[in-house]
Amino acid sequence: MMEKTSLKLKVYISFILLLGICSVILGFGYLTRENITTLLFFTVLGIIAESVAIRMSNGIAISVSLGVGLSAVLIFQSPVVCIISFFSMLLFFESVDGKVIHIFNSSIIKRLFSGSAFAISLFFANVGYDISTKLFWKFQFQGYNIIGILMIILIFSILDTGIFLTLISLIENKTIHNVVNEETWLALLVDFIAITPLGVIIAVIFSNYGMFAVALFFGPLLLARYSFKLYIDMKRMYSETIVALSNAIDAKDQYTCGHSHRVADYAVEIAKHMGLNETQIDKIRTAAILHDIGKIGIDDIILNKPGKLEEVEYVEIKKHPEIGANILMQVANLSEVAMIIKHHHERYDGLGYPEGIGEDLVPIESYIISVSDAFDAMTSDRPYRAAIDNDVAIRIIISESGKQFKPEVVKALLQYIDYKEEHLVYAS
Repeated sequence: MMEKTSLKLKVYISFILLLGICSVILGFGYLTRENITTLLFFTVLGIIAESVAIRMSNGIAISVSLGVGLSAVLIFQSPVVCIISFFSMLLFFESVDGKVIHIFNSSIIKRLFSGSAFAISLFFANVGYDISTKLFWKFQFQGYNIIGILMIILIFSILDTGIFLTLISLIENKTIHNVVNEETWLALLVDFIAITPLGVIIAVIFSNYGMFAVALFFGPLLLARYSFKLYIDMKRMYSETIVALSNAIDAKDQYTCGHSHRVADYAVEIAKHMGLNETQIDKIRTAAILHDIGKIGIDDIILNKPGKLEEVEYVEIKKHPEIGANILMQVANLSEVAMIIKHHHERYDGLGYPEGIGEDLVPIESYIISVSDAFDAMTSDRPYRAAIDNDVAIRIIISESGKQFKPEVVKALLQYIDYKEEHLVYAS
C-alpha cells in the first residue's frame, strides 16, 4: 500500500512540476523589451514579499506575495506572470532560528513544487481575468475589471489550495475531506479580505506613478510586518514559558507526566464543540496546561505516594488550586487564567473545593477543565489504581452530570468523543 501511495505521490509531484515549468516557458514567449524591466522589478518584489512572510506556529504563512501576483496579472495580463510567481517561490530566503534558509541549503523539490503551484494557479487566474474582461467589460474600477479581479482570487484560491491539499492527502494517505480544517478556510478568508485590495492598490499605484512609487509603498508594509513579527515572537515566548511551567509540574509529579497536555487537548475540543470563541479557547488551553501548577507547593512525599492518601494528606492536596491561582495572579495577563484554575475542582452541585460554589458561580472554563481532568485521570494509570476503559469512564461522567459536572460540558465531551470515533472509522 505504501509503495502504491509513494508512486502516486511521485507521479503527482512530477505532473505539477511539468505543468509549472511549461507555464513558465510559455511566459518567456510573451517577454518583450518593453516589459522585461517591469518583469524583473515584480520578480524582485515577489521574492522580497515571500522572504518576509511570517510563519505561524500552525504552519500557515502570512505573506503578501499573492498581492504581488494579483497585481502582476492586472498589469501584464499575459502568461508572463508565471515567471514572476515561479521565481518568487524558488529564490526567496528566510531566517529560521538565526540561520538563513535559501535555495542552496533547502529542498529544491519543495521550492520547485511551490513555484509550480503558484505559476499554474496564476496562469489560469490570468485566463479567468481575460475572459471576464471580455464578458463583463462594463464593470471597471481604475481601468481594471472588477469581475475579473474576483475571478483571479477565486481561481487562484481554488487551484493553489487544491494542489497543496492533494499533496498533503497523498503524503499522509488521507482523503482530502480529512485534510481540510478550519485553518485552511481561515487562510482563504485572509486572501479574500486582505490580499485582494493590496494587489489592486499595487497595480493602481504602478499604473499611475510607476515602480518607484510601488517601492515606497512597500516600505510601510515591511515596517508593519516587523511590528507583527515582534508580536508573534512575544506570543511564541509566552507559549514556550507556559510549556516550561507544565514540564516543571510533570517533573514534580512523576505519576501524571503528560497529564496536563492531554487535559488541554480534551478541553480545547470540548470548548470548540460548545461554540466558544478563540479568546476563550486560548485561555482554556493555557489554564488546562497549568491547572496543576499549584502542586509545586505540595510535598513530594504526598504527590508521589504509591497508595491512597490519608485524610490529612488529601486536605493538603486540595490546596493546590488556590496555590496555583496565587502563583499565576502575580503574572501579567494571567489573572483570568488564575481564576479558571482556582475553580477547576468546584462541583456543579456546590460540593467541590476550594470555595464550595456551584452552578453559574463557577466559570464555564473551569467546568470544562474539570471534566477533561476527570476523564484523563480515570483513563490513565495512577499509583493507587490502574486505568479504566474509556467506555467505563464515560458512563461515570454521565452519571455525574448535574452533580459533579455541568450538563452542557458533559454533552460537549460526548459529542467530541462521538466525532472522534466517527472520523477514526472513516479514516480506516
